[in-house]
Amino acid sequence: MPKPLDTNRLKQFESRPTIQSRDPFPAERGGPNIERWPSREPIRDGQISIKAPLDVIDRFKRICKDDRRTYADMLNILMDRYDSKE
Repeated sequence: MPKPLDTNRLKQFESRPTIQSRDPFPAERGGPNIERWPSREPIRDGQISIKAPLDVIDRFKRICKDDRRTYADMLNILMDRYDSKE
């Protein structure tokens, strides 16, 4: 006779809140250096549209292409540099 289905075990597959504060450098701050499996939860992507003169857009695209980066990666680099000036 088959075992009855235990539906309580399915709770482990429920989605969790995506906002988590994780320290990207725990070992540098004296925390434990624990290797974790990458999350299986979907990456939340967004999209924006920026209106700018064509020469500015072309310059940005050229910088990304020359450095072989995606637009999102280059935007992140620029924002990090802006934040480091303060």
